[in-house]
Amino acid sequence: MVRSTKLIASALAVLLTVLVSGCASSSPEGGESAASGDGGLTTISYIDAGSACLCSYPRLQAEAQGYFAQQGIEIDNKTSIFNANQLIQAVAQGQADIALTGGTAPLASAAAGKLVKVVAVLGAPAPEQITLNNQTLEKLAQKGVTPESPYQEKLAALKGLKIASAATGSTTDLLFRQILTLGGLKPDSDVTIQPFSDAAAGTAAVKQGASDGLAGFPSQTTGPEADGWGKVFIDIVKDAPEAANIPYIVVAVNPDFLKNQPDAVTKFLKAMTQARDDAKDFSQEHSDALHQKFFASTSDAAWKTGIEAILPVFTGSIVPTQELADNLIKVYNIGKPDPVSVPFEELYDTELVKALPDA
Repeated sequence: MVRSTKLIASALAVLLTVLVSGCASSSPEGGESAASGDGGLTTISYIDAGSACLCSYPRLQAEAQGYFAQQGIEIDNKTSIFNANQLIQAVAQGQADIALTGGTAPLASAAAGKLVKVVAVLGAPAPEQITLNNQTLEKLAQKGVTPESPYQEKLAALKGLKIASAATGSTTDLLFRQILTLGGLKPDSDVTIQPFSDAAAGTAAVKQGASDGLAGFPSQTTGPEADGWGKVFIDIVKDAPEAANIPYIVVAVNPDFLKNQPDAVTKFLKAMTQARDDAKDFSQEHSDALHQKFFASTSDAAWKTGIEAILPVFTGSIVPTQELADNLIKVYNIGKPDPVSVPFEELYDTELVKALPDA
């Protein structure tokens, strides 16, 4: 009887070993597999600018519609950072596997010798807008300059103004500086650029009159008009489309994670494409779900104008191209004494995204 019990225990041990070894997954290149969350979902450590920013629309929509779970992944969303360069540092240092970030941030990281891999362009062109508060608009109107004036007149009217922006060196900041430079203004002297590490703080400064306006993206830029205290003064996509033709939001991946977990990255990209497909045919149900889940404090009017302004940039191809990369480097190098040059294949990896249907 004792011997029989031992045999049964031994058999169970062997069976358990077989089951465990059969269920264990080995990752490519001998790396460790991604962590498995509840329900067997693959967990990805992730970071972006935060739920209050429509620039993160693909991630927000994927969460609101359950696309991550459909693809078999779970997002471990780290503390959001309203600073693209810091987002990239987190990915480069392995503190996060994947980030959605402004297009110029990976260039800054590469220039510092900390490479990440850009695997997709989620948004292009860059829908940057310059919104002014009502007091400033009234002063400019007295000089004969309004949002309907010719583009060059509006640019010239920015001289002497205080404009809130995202952190120095961010895509928002660099694109704004390029716009000023191409318009004949000196960003460091003709305009006072006020960097903010938080979008809400920058918006509040403009509303309260501490800043004359802000450079940013919908819905931050479109909300003031909907709420009655400001208006978009310059819309780069409409007023200067050639300047806006850069990668606006990209998917940046830690190189080791990309090498060891390509399946997890592919699943993430599939969820992103589902969200971007919604942008092409955004239903009222989509709108209501996203609004209520992430932007409940945003007024209905501000939400409507913001989502309508931002969706078109998420409808093009998500495959990085040499043209977009070249345009981005031009923006990044504006005003730099030592221009940066990063070979396309060193910064971008298009293998996974090109394999997706309808990429």
